[in-house]
Parts: sequence; C-alpha cells; structure tokens
Amino acid sequence: MTSFPGRGPAAGASPRRRAKNDLSQRGRRPLWARPAAAGIRLKLAAGTAGVAAVFGLLVLGGVYRGVSSSLEEEIGRRGFTIAETLLDPCQGFRLADDSFALQHILRSALSRYDDARYIFVVDGSGNVVSHTFGRGVPRGLGRANFLRPGERSRAGLIGTEEGSILDVAMAFPLEELGGIRVGMKTAGARRRVVAATMRWGAAAAAVLGLGVGFVLWLTGRISSRLERLAGVAEEVGRGNLAAAAPVEDDDELGRLAGAFNAMTADLRRSQDQLLKAGKLAAVGELAACVAHEINNPLNTMAVCAQSLVERLRDAGPCLPGSLEDLPKGLETIDREIRRCKRITSGLLQFTHPAEPSLAPVDLNTLVLETLPLLEHRFKAARCAVERALEPGLPPVSADLDQLKQALLNILHNAVDHLKEGGRIVVSTALRDGSALIRVSDDGAGIPPENLGRIFDLFFTTSKPGSGSGLGLAICQKIVAAHGGSIEVESEPGRGSVFTVVLPL
Repeated sequence: MTSFPGRGPAAGASPRRRAKNDLSQRGRRPLWARPAAAGIRLKLAAGTAGVAAVFGLLVLGGVYRGVSSSLEEEIGRRGFTIAETLLDPCQGFRLADDSFALQHILRSALSRYDDARYIFVVDGSGNVVSHTFGRGVPRGLGRANFLRPGERSRAGLIGTEEGSILDVAMAFPLEELGGIRVGMKTAGARRRVVAATMRWGAAAAAVLGLGVGFVLWLTGRISSRLERLAGVAEEVGRGNLAAAAPVEDDDELGRLAGAFNAMTADLRRSQDQLLKAGKLAAVGELAACVAHEINNPLNTMAVCAQSLVERLRDAGPCLPGSLEDLPKGLETIDREIRRCKRITSGLLQFTHPAEPSLAPVDLNTLVLETLPLLEHRFKAARCAVERALEPGLPPVSADLDQLKQALLNILHNAVDHLKEGGRIVVSTALRDGSALIRVSDDGAGIPPENLGRIFDLFFTTSKPGSGSGLGLAICQKIVAAHGGSIEVESEPGRGSVFTVVLPL
C-alpha cells in the first residue's frame, strides 16, 4: 500500500480490547442454540423476512457492484481526458526543458479538476520529472503503474491510505520523453455509491417491514383459524362428536373445515350404527335364548288348552252353572298362547333370518299378490286401497316370499295407524337404476322424535296388544339383505310414506 505524505497508519484495536471482545463472544450463546417455542405465525414471518432479507442483500450487492463499475469507468474516462488535454503542452515543455512552465501547467490543471488527486510527468525510465505533491512523491508511486515498451496508455487501481486511486498513465507521442500520470480519486465516488445504495436499502427495508407486517397479519388469521380447528379436533377427541368447525371462507382452510365436519358427521353416524348394531346383537341374542326357552312351555300349554276346550265342549250340557264360562276362558288362553308363539317365532326369524333365495321378481306382480292377503284388514278398518303401478318395470333379483313378508309388514303398520275411512296408496316406480315400492297413507304420521327409532327392535306406537315392535325391524333386515334400503317421510297429522329401494 502506498503511503501519501502527511498520512499515518490507521490505529488498530488494542490487545486488551480484543481480548475483552473475545471473552464476551465466548460467553454469549448463539441464537439458534437457545431453547424457544415458536408458533407457525412466527415461523412464517421469520422465514419470509429471512428470504426477503437475503434477496434484498443480493439485489443491493448487485446494484452496488454495477454502479461502482459504472462510476469507475466514468472516472477512468475523465482521467484519460485530463491526460490527453495535458499531453501535447507537457511534451512541448519537456522538449524545451522548461521545468517551471511544466510545473505550473500541472498545478493549474490539478486545481481545475476536483476529482484529480495528483498529476506528474515521468521520463522514459519511470523517474518523476515534475509533480504536484507538496512534500515529495510517495515512495514507489512512479513505477506503480509503469508503461511497458510500446504501450501507449493504461489504467489501474492503487491502494493508498486515502483509499483507492485510479492511476491513468499515458505516453508522450515521443515515447523516449516518457509520459504523464494522472491519479483520480475514487473515495468520493464510492461514498456516493454507498449513499445511493443505503437509500435503496432503506426503501427496501421499509418494503420488507411492510411485507413482514402483512405476513404477520395474514399468518395471524391463518393461525387463529387453525387454532379454532385444533380446538374443535380436541373437543371431538374428548368425545363431543357434535362439535363443528366454523367454515369462514371458501378457501383451502374452509374446505378443510368442511371436510373435518363431514368426517365428524360420518364418525357420529358410524358410532350410532355401531351402538345400534351392538344393541341389536345383544337384544337378538337375548331374544333367541328367550324364544327357545319359552316356545316349549307355550307348546305344552297350547296343547293342554286345546284338549280341555274339546273335552269341555263334549261335556257342555253336563257342566254346572258356575263353569259355563270355562270353555270361553280356555279359548282366550289358547288365542293368547298362539299370539306369544307368533312373537317368539318373529324373534327367531329376526335373529336367525333365512338366506334369500334369489330369482327374478316382478314388483308389480308382488303388489298384486300381496294386497288380497290383507283384504280382511282393509275391510275391518274401512280404508280405501289404491294402486299406481308403473308398467314395464324391469324385474329385480330377490326372494319373493321375503319381499312379500316385508311388504305385508309395512301394510300392517299403515293400517294400524289409519283412522276409519283412511286411504292407502301402493305404487311402483324407477329411480336412478333402482326399483321402488312406495306405501303412503294419510294416517296419524310419525312424530319427529320417533323417526330415528321406528326400525328399533320392540319399538312400537301401535295400540297395546296390536303390535309387537318386530314388523318394521324384520322388514328392514330383509330389505338390507337384498342390498336395498327403506326411506321414511312423515308429517304428524298428515300421514307417512315408506319407500323400499331395491337395486335392479
């Protein structure tokens, strides 16, 4: 490094201060080594700020290098211009050996150009002939940017304590006379570059701050929605399947909340079905045991009751007056025993249903064969029965007897809830690749609180003694075994509609 006169070496940090700094650095734990718990909001903000800062530094570095290079080129052109301006006059003074005039023109030129640090003339050997330095030529400067033989001009940076100097060397037309050297200051230009870069940096920092603020606001909204969703998930985890996540917007988080709600609803339905299946399995097992145990004594009682009735009928005129009602009482006992047997038979059929024997079944024919079986019930209830059968209905693969039993159960249920003079409509139709049997009535309807229970075992709303709560449960089991389903629509006071849906 070239030292200019009047400039001392820069003072370095003392050994004691360096040691103190080293100790303070050793005692400080790095940021990444400290335990910290950061949420997604802080992580996203820190990540965004880090990426923006790195990108901004790269851009500012590129701007700094580009502007510095452009200014150095401009300073070099000014240096060459100054050298060319002085070249001919200085060569003339060199030929005339007029050192006073040479010194005067150099000093005059230096005073006119603010960005020129020095101007001096060298001979062919690189020795300084005339210069503008007040206290002598700095050591080594004369040969620092020396022109090689045949080289007309060149420029190069020279490091000094005042900063970098762009040294421009240009040979006289008569090369043996030497040449002229002009030193251009770059420190001022660099300060201007740094100031411009700092202004750009401040603007970029302001934009970065706005960006980080926007990211914090945006991530705050996202994280708050995620926290609410996590809270609902925790509620569901604790068993509250009625908890629902708020669907605020139609974006990814909104769709996530909707999917979560749908999943919770499916889970709730699955749990209800599992509970119902477990209850049915337990009740079915109990019913099967009870039915098997009760059937035998019922059979014995029925045989004994029938035998006594027949014997009393044969000895009817000989009975004393106090026993005249005995045959009627025994007939009542026999009738109730047979009713109990029908209930136990239904239980056995529910718990151990027969596998359906599948064959093509015409649903219109099924309806036409089933309705006459209940004609006596329709007359007793004084109700009108109408048919609305769709012609050309394709057959379904089913067990005719089981479907007939299911339809009978639904019709029995409709008659049980009709008022005198009511109306029942039985229809068939097609819908989305399925065949339908629809039974509608204008009876009392089903209260909303009972709609979810009508297929439960032993649940009934019929009059005491007229229903066992097995008919619809058996009906649903038969239809489910055929791959179908039963849909129920009802409005209290306006009747009900039962629709059996069977795949074609």
